[in-house]
Amino acid sequence: MHIRNFIVEKKLNIGFVSFSGKAKEYRNAIDKLDTLSFSGTYFPKDDVSFVNCDEHRFDNYQDLLDASDIIVFCGNRIQRRLIIDAIRNLKHVLIDDYNCVLNDFTGSLCNFADEAEVTVQVSMSKMYYWGICEIIETYNNIRYINFDKSVDYSHQRTVIDIISEIFAIIKIADSEVVSMHNRKLPLFVRKSELQQMNFEFLNGISASIKANPCAFYDNHELTIVAEKNMALIDLRKREWHNLIYKTSISEPVKELFTLDEIPFIERNELKNLVQSITAKTEPFVSLKSMRSLWKCLDMINSK
Repeated sequence: MHIRNFIVEKKLNIGFVSFSGKAKEYRNAIDKLDTLSFSGTYFPKDDVSFVNCDEHRFDNYQDLLDASDIIVFCGNRIQRRLIIDAIRNLKHVLIDDYNCVLNDFTGSLCNFADEAEVTVQVSMSKMYYWGICEIIETYNNIRYINFDKSVDYSHQRTVIDIISEIFAIIKIADSEVVSMHNRKLPLFVRKSELQQMNFEFLNGISASIKANPCAFYDNHELTIVAEKNMALIDLRKREWHNLIYKTSISEPVKELFTLDEIPFIERNELKNLVQSITAKTEPFVSLKSMRSLWKCLDMINSK
């Protein structure tokens, strides 16, 4: 049976730790899915987000665990102990802020999850927005990946956040980084830097990122060079230009696609989590992929 057509006979109970961050969006999404049922929310002692929640609240964390199959950890003040306790109680986990596990804790958390045989998903909503799933499934034998990201100058912005671009490259390459070079070029505007990063992967794929925080206009493009295809994807206009080489002597076929926007991101994440649990597959953004991202960032910082 195809994974996407898998039907869950029994609803999974899903509970929240805290009600900050994207909790409201996840709570609304649960009502749209016939595979999930809301069990309630637990608030740690130092959490005041209970003012945003008027539904069932658990006074004891163990009671929430006993009533739930899945635990959603909300906000950026997630306690490591609570995540480990959920995994040790054989509960599946969704972490709504990837920054909470983008550290040296990720490796040990992977080991806990593997030992308990539970699914842990991390939210990285920009990945769904880019429609990166379609890119991964369409291109075989990828050889080169490049992100070109520029933003119009602002005196309040001296650098560009490229965490999502690094993670996207790791997802597309689907391999371990074996070497990387990070070059920063000071620009004429105080504290601004043009950043150029180059990556080499174990499977032979090369990749690069150019990030310019002091451009004349905004630009966000992804180029993929594969064995018989080359794509230029404008992530701002949501346009996908594709060249297909049928043979080595024929002219390339030019195609133009429009990438659909991905609405209801939280609903997509929850659907993906349920599919991963029932089919026992890795979720779209897994702990293992976050561990690869952390290793790459650690490599960058050590340069």
